[in-house]
Amino acid sequence: MKIKISFYCLFICILLTVSAYSDNRYVTDRMRITLRAGPDVSYKVIGLVNSGESVELIEERQKWSRVETDDGKVGWVMTRFLTADIPKSDLLEKLQKEHESLKGKTKRFANENEKLKSDNSDIKKELNKTVIELKNKSDAFENLNKGCQKYKELKIKHEKFTEEMKNQQKELNQIKQEKAVLESYQFFWGFGMALAVLAIGFIIGKTSQKKRTARLY
Repeated sequence: MKIKISFYCLFICILLTVSAYSDNRYVTDRMRITLRAGPDVSYKVIGLVNSGESVELIEERQKWSRVETDDGKVGWVMTRFLTADIPKSDLLEKLQKEHESLKGKTKRFANENEKLKSDNSDIKKELNKTVIELKNKSDAFENLNKGCQKYKELKIKHEKFTEEMKNQQKELNQIKQEKAVLESYQFFWGFGMALAVLAIGFIIGKTSQKKRTARLY
């Protein structure tokens, strides 16, 4: 903080020093004044200063002032031809030039603004197109997701049906096996019964034959 305050104080002192030793003046009205080697008309003319040109004031007296021009020439001019303000005619010309410059900039900015509006319109159209495409893709994805959900449900049903079919097939195979066994039992049982009937008939026949033979004797 102290460093900043010291820096600001130093900067202000430099400004005050520059202001104390030099100042700018302007040549009044529309004219050209002579720059002389000394503070009197008897001195040699070393240059000319046009109206509106800025000179650096080195020393100021009642009638004459010592100045330095922009091109580095140092000499004396009459104090009454100097003013601290820019001459109105030069100021007006300067303002007119600035006005023309601003008009040109305004026109350029207007053209750029129109271009930006056109670009903005194109961007809006492209954005709307992108939004529509995104919505279509979102709807397609939603439909696909629904289709996938239905597919999952059908797959679950198919797996359940397949499992039921496998169980029914197992039961059917078991029933077939039981039927085959039962048929085998029935075959052997019928065959046994037939043998038993034959045996009983044979026994009965033998018994009857013996009875008949006994009666004869």
